[in-house]
Amino acid sequence: MLDSTFKNDTKLPEKYGPFYFDQPVDHFSKNCSTFKHRYWANTEWYQPGGPVIIYNAGETAADERSFYVTNSSMAELAKRLQGIIVVMEHRFYGLSLPSSELTAKTLGTLTTAQALEDIASFIRELKIPNFDIDLPPAPETKYIVYGGSYSGNLAAWMRLKYPDIVFAAVPSSAPVEMRFNYYDYFEPIRKYGPKHCVDAIQSVVLFIDHILFSPFGKAKTNLKRRFGAEDLKHDDDFAERNNNNI
Repeated sequence: MLDSTFKNDTKLPEKYGPFYFDQPVDHFSKNCSTFKHRYWANTEWYQPGGPVIIYNAGETAADERSFYVTNSSMAELAKRLQGIIVVMEHRFYGLSLPSSELTAKTLGTLTTAQALEDIASFIRELKIPNFDIDLPPAPETKYIVYGGSYSGNLAAWMRLKYPDIVFAAVPSSAPVEMRFNYYDYFEPIRKYGPKHCVDAIQSVVLFIDHILFSPFGKAKTNLKRRFGAEDLKHDDDFAERNNNNI
């Protein structure tokens, strides 16, 4: 994990944010609408020529990770390199909302392509409040994009898609290769877990699958009730919800 050796034990001073950036709702249309894109920044170590480290918080409200600008391995790197660190929220998470209504239409802009262009737009237009130095544009200012898991994907793809403005990327545990039905994820458990535990898990999975694939609606309802999920009408939703709990 990116913050495995650091803890959030203090309230983040207001000088680090949050700040807001006017971000286009749709980068790929003629619509000029914008939304307030939330971020935090620490400029106190910056010296001319230093890099800007950008961490996109991914699929969570970024205030949970705002302390990374002062207390993280990324902050330590920014300090050593005399650079700036930014924690940036992902669109449609936290308070970075392109729309107040979550509908199929508005969520049409919740895409990887839009998220990547959000970061690129932020890099091109970066002006941090209360920071009087005009940063030279990339590539003169070196931008390093960090991320973990899904946001690690974004970091890797930023370097791949925008090499003219992204100097480097540090993707941690980033599953950049997409695979359908990736059963390999559970193979270490099956191979090396205690046999009695593995056998028990497999028995439960087979039992549940037998019910879900059956035509017996009452049996399915009783099963879902046992898991406190009788409100889930679709069997695949129930299976997905309990996929990692069994």
